[in-house]
Amino acid sequence: MAIPPNQTNSITAIKDFFDRHKGLQRPNRFSMSFNGLPAVLSGLVPANDFQPIGVMIGARAIDSVADNLAGYGLGRSVPRSQKFPQGIMLTFAVTNDHFITDFYDTWFNLIYSGGRQRGTYKTPFQLSYYDDIIAPTQMKINILDPNGNINRIYTFFEIYPIECLPIELSMMKTNDYMTYQVLMMFRDFTFRPGT
Repeated sequence: MAIPPNQTNSITAIKDFFDRHKGLQRPNRFSMSFNGLPAVLSGLVPANDFQPIGVMIGARAIDSVADNLAGYGLGRSVPRSQKFPQGIMLTFAVTNDHFITDFYDTWFNLIYSGGRQRGTYKTPFQLSYYDDIIAPTQMKINILDPNGNINRIYTFFEIYPIECLPIELSMMKTNDYMTYQVLMMFRDFTFRPGT
């Protein structure tokens, strides 16, 4: 935070800074929804019937190549593409009906399922999965202010689950609840102000 040169780093200056910028964003103020899910998935979970207890939006990075111009080192690094190497990690509380694990298990099986899930070892891979299952799917994460109004909207395009983390069961945790974590991958995203 930059303090103007004619001010000191006082409590008043810091308070004024946050007042001008509408306060601090709280990380527990968010909501999530999907659009364009395959019909099989839409029928499993009613709209907005599930909400993650945690969302970790992964890194965004720029890939570059060296232009190899004469001089010291490799020369300039010229940007050539962007990548999202860590995806989005969603954490859900698991209820006794296991609807969230059923939902994601079905989604994984739509993309790729082994022979035992499909009943045959001859055609375990669905070749049309991308256009049918991934291309139309979007995920929106709304970042909310303390009053529940939307501050910013992340929209992730062509999103799909790529990995679920190990599920821990333990006799040592008598008062805890089970969680399910799934890593989502996507092709592109937008980040814009709320409406």
